[in-house]
Amino acid sequence: MGVFLIIVSLSSLINAGSLGISPAKQEFYFEPGIEKTFTFKIVSASSEQITDLYVKGDLAEYVNLSKESVLGRDSFEVYIKLPNKIEIPGKHRILIGAKEHVDEFDSGVKGVVVIQAPIDVLVPYPGKYAEASFKIADINEGEDAVFELEIFNFGTEKIFPNSRIDIYNDEERTEKIKTKVIEPQEIKSKERILIADTIDTSDLKPGPYFVTVNVDYGKIIEIDDEFRIGTLLIKIIDYSNEFEEGKINKFKIEIESLWNYEIKNIYGEVSVTDNGKIIDTFKTPTINLNSWKKANLTGFFDASSVEEGKYVANLKIFYENKDVYKLVSIYVIKPGFNSLLIIGSSAGIVLIIGVLILIICLIVKIHKLKKNGRKK
Repeated sequence: MGVFLIIVSLSSLINAGSLGISPAKQEFYFEPGIEKTFTFKIVSASSEQITDLYVKGDLAEYVNLSKESVLGRDSFEVYIKLPNKIEIPGKHRILIGAKEHVDEFDSGVKGVVVIQAPIDVLVPYPGKYAEASFKIADINEGEDAVFELEIFNFGTEKIFPNSRIDIYNDEERTEKIKTKVIEPQEIKSKERILIADTIDTSDLKPGPYFVTVNVDYGKIIEIDDEFRIGTLLIKIIDYSNEFEEGKINKFKIEIESLWNYEIKNIYGEVSVTDNGKIIDTFKTPTINLNSWKKANLTGFFDASSVEEGKYVANLKIFYENKDVYKLVSIYVIKPGFNSLLIIGSSAGIVLIIGVLILIICLIVKIHKLKKNGRKK
């Protein structure tokens, strides 16, 4: 029988449809000779399903299971007895696995679901050692930026870190515009602290900002992040510009929200003119747009009686009692005709010349190599 495995390792209850295991994750700190017992539950879609159990990981030899397999929904115990010393500090992961039982006499190809729940054993580093994580949220103009800084003392000695958050105007982080200093706090071995606070952004304009977090506990931890300050604005970023003569064409307008909340009831209105004379107008259906997202507004341009040529379109977007517009050039072309041959002919000619020059250079180089070879 052919068998392929579907391995699932997730957070919370781990569930792969027909098979689940809980809890999804456990962790504890190493101590010499420590003993731990955990109870896991198997959730099966069938009361007749046999689930085989197993253990993997670099500490698997110190783990025993109360059962080798379970039937249907059942529980089992995991017994852990660690040695007096683990040489390598850091996170050691034990995987408690559950696999659908496969009868060796079955024939055919079958997908076998395998799920794994981790138990992490945290072995502190000797001396001072810390880890940190940082999150900062996008906001709108006039709001304070909310952040979370978590510092974890993963060493054997206490630490007293000095931390600061630097905000820059540019991605290269050469132009510092604001600094937030965080009061130092003592963190004992195996402890972690979560600092949740805000940064005043009343003097910052809408746009992207770049953050570097510096945590100094005798060693330096640096974390780079970024956030955006939104403004209630819809931006037109792209649009259809070629339409076939003698038919009704789709006219797409791609828009982007620069606001950190949902914007509702957005629609577009397009007027197409020829030397100032309106030859068609239409509206698009209304849409809602989530924060910072892009979407297309789609209407229909009637070119049934419009001749081939260049025209001007006024794209106007309405939202939240505001509007934004853009004047653009559009082209009506004959069916099946690629206007790029005309509109982009200069670029095409340059590209062809470039390719020809490259081919000539290659021919000359090959000729020289052959000539040098004959001389030898």
